[in-house]
Amino acid sequence: MIRVVLASQSPSRRTILRDGGIDPVIIVSEVDERAIEDGFIGSVGDLTTALSEAKARAVIDRILASTPPTLHDADTVVVIAGDSLLEFDGQAIGKPETAERTREVWSAIAGQWTQLHSGHTVAVLSRTPQSNVSADRPEAEGHDRVDPTDSATFELSDLRSKRSATSVLIGSPTAAELDAYIATEEPFHVAGALTIDGYGGAFVDRLDGDHLTVLGLSLPVVRELVTDMGLLWPDLWTLQR
Repeated sequence: MIRVVLASQSPSRRTILRDGGIDPVIIVSEVDERAIEDGFIGSVGDLTTALSEAKARAVIDRILASTPPTLHDADTVVVIAGDSLLEFDGQAIGKPETAERTREVWSAIAGQWTQLHSGHTVAVLSRTPQSNVSADRPEAEGHDRVDPTDSATFELSDLRSKRSATSVLIGSPTAAELDAYIATEEPFHVAGALTIDGYGGAFVDRLDGDHLTVLGLSLPVVRELVTDMGLLWPDLWTLQR
């Protein structure tokens, strides 16, 4: 059985996977994104890839150290991690987090073309052979039968990353509209202070590229990575329509 782990607490990434037939186990990476950003030298797009890989590796380390019970029945675990940043005038714009920063971002990007970059990292973990006593017989006289799922362990088989980018033409909300949008606090928690799957969708005039990239997880990119690692994409489906 294949289990999919989403190394993110992003509701939009989870929704994208669920809409695509995959019900992921959520394990939040708890990576210090700001520390990585501060020390990174490279393009905005490459930074999103570095962040997604850091998140994936943090979750992989946790799984290898102590496998969660939700993964005990898996033969293969696919870990998916993503990160997104808006690029404007060569600079990365992440989550603004405050009303003041949100106003600064929107004063710069309103009416402008920007680039939304999403980095993707996919890893495959394979169950390691059981080296302990067989599950077909008790370990010793008077002991309970050994259940291999109680001590499931995995090893990293493969890890690959790829990023995607979509051009975004930002709209020009009125002062009253921007005040109302800021009051929702939605832009505080999304890259570039906007999202197309919420209140902010009305303030994006045009996209040139994959809209899922803007939402934070491009299924075509993830499928390509999964396929390149020898897995069949439909084998990841867990939800029935």
